[in-house]
Amino acid sequence: MIVPMKKIFLLLLESEKTEALKNLRDLGVVHLESLTGKSSLLDDLTIKKDIVQRSISLLSGITVKKSSVKEANETVLEIAKRIVNQYEKKKNITEEIRNLEKECERLEIWGDFNPEDIHELEGKGIRIRLFELNNDDKKNLPDTVTVFPVALKKKITYAALIVPDDVKLPDLKEITLPEKSITALKNAINEKTKEKKAIETEIQTLSSALPRLKQLLEEINGEIEFESARCSMNTEGRVAYLTGFVPLPAIDETINTAKKNGWGILLKDPDDGDIVPTLVQNPKAIRIIKPVFDILNIIPGYKERDISLFFLLFLSIFFAMIVGDAGYGLIFLTASLYFGLKGRKKTGHFSDMIFFMIVMSSFTIIWGALTGTWFGSITIAKLPFFKAITIKKIASFSTTDTSSLVKHICFILGTIQISIAHIWNFIEDIKKKPVLRAFAQLGWLSMVIGLYFLILNFVLSPVKYPVPDFAKYMIFGGFAAVLLFSEQEGNIFKGILKGFSSLMTIFLSSIGAFSDIISYIRLFAVGLATLAVASSFNAMAVGMGHGVVGIIGSVIILLLGHGLNLAMGSLAIIVHGVRLNLLEFSGHLGMEWIGINYNPFRNRKIEKEGEK
Repeated sequence: MIVPMKKIFLLLLESEKTEALKNLRDLGVVHLESLTGKSSLLDDLTIKKDIVQRSISLLSGITVKKSSVKEANETVLEIAKRIVNQYEKKKNITEEIRNLEKECERLEIWGDFNPEDIHELEGKGIRIRLFELNNDDKKNLPDTVTVFPVALKKKITYAALIVPDDVKLPDLKEITLPEKSITALKNAINEKTKEKKAIETEIQTLSSALPRLKQLLEEINGEIEFESARCSMNTEGRVAYLTGFVPLPAIDETINTAKKNGWGILLKDPDDGDIVPTLVQNPKAIRIIKPVFDILNIIPGYKERDISLFFLLFLSIFFAMIVGDAGYGLIFLTASLYFGLKGRKKTGHFSDMIFFMIVMSSFTIIWGALTGTWFGSITIAKLPFFKAITIKKIASFSTTDTSSLVKHICFILGTIQISIAHIWNFIEDIKKKPVLRAFAQLGWLSMVIGLYFLILNFVLSPVKYPVPDFAKYMIFGGFAAVLLFSEQEGNIFKGILKGFSSLMTIFLSSIGAFSDIISYIRLFAVGLATLAVASSFNAMAVGMGHGVVGIIGSVIILLLGHGLNLAMGSLAIIVHGVRLNLLEFSGHLGMEWIGINYNPFRNRKIEKEGEK
């Protein structure tokens, strides 16, 4: 459920605002409405944060040393600065080495010579220049030019030319004389490489400070938040005030803190224009879906609805049908238990994500067992035990066509989920005024159910599933109800006229409802693809033969093939399973997922220590 919020106004003496913020931070329940203040301290903290963040980012790609860096002579911030500076030096040296290597490649065909010798000859009146010459260039050279060929490559002659000062050459490709010889360049490369390795060694040593750098970043973030809050507080003479939001269960604690500190406090319901944070709290059984929302970075708006229960329920079914293989479900379950037990040693409990994966795996095993799908193998499916628990009408390996029933199940799931959306809309709208508008949701519900029968006729079989008369009445009657009630605002006749002005929009939306139900067939299609890929790799593995080489090849094919299939199945869950909840279901609910997360002003350092 989405926890109700109260808007809070706190009044206090301007001279006490720093101490008041410390107490408010210790309270840890007020989501401050605005943190847009500015100060020189805030600017300094932001600069420090950037340095520390960058140092942590730079260390993320290397193996952290276990030995510690002594802090006696250097603070953690100084270490962060040194890491950033050393990485900058390393970057510059790497670029220098690259340029030196390019110069070596450019000069390689000319051989190793000392440019100083050429300059010395030029001082004596002998001017040597380097050129790349083709056959025509050589023919067009004046007779007074002396040519010393150095190398020949792909009909291009690399030559040193002695050109008298009074001779004008035709248009030729001249090579710029290098500043150093190849030997000198290679020596420079070696020196730069040593310097680079020394920097890398120093960075490796400094990497042991990574835990303290992360701790420092947390502290700086806390200081930035505190200073932002202090600067954002409005003042009127000697009085300072701030606004924010408090969850309803924390109201008494907030009032008691205000009384204890002598603050003035006003609590009221949020206004329509307020950007209210969203706090979602659910029982543990439903809360396991939260990690999915966190990964997707989505949260419902404060005035939207918490669909956690339905999201979890239907995603469990979608997950099972998309992966579709009990063998894969066992792999997911085994991995979940392994990582869950490993994590419990550190935290003392299973994470919500582990419980989520256990539920998803269990549903997958059940669906795979009912369809007789175990690693896409028909041999396993025919074993007596597995055959006994398979439902023949939906079996993956059956002599009769079972796909029609599985598609039918997909359409039933789609119709049920979308119907839940409109029933829920009706329950919510009936509480609002005008009440008549709520009946448009019953019209949509009627249309969705009627369209279900139409889809069976269109997609599965017009003979087996003729459209019943009552379904036609439900479609047209539902459409009429949407026209009559969807735009009601108090004046019935005006609302009806407005509804008819939206005729085309409603018509297109009804077509959208038709396509939304059909889109649930993706569960069948992706599940079928998973089975086909698994079966193909099994066939390839069998075809490798029975010798040692054949057995090794078979094992490799099975591991790579099924591993790839598992990865594709996992991706498909996000692309298809999550999509059905976020687009089709949420779309019919009218959700936009515009929420901002409830993030109270609190002492994060204490919170971090509590987690440990």
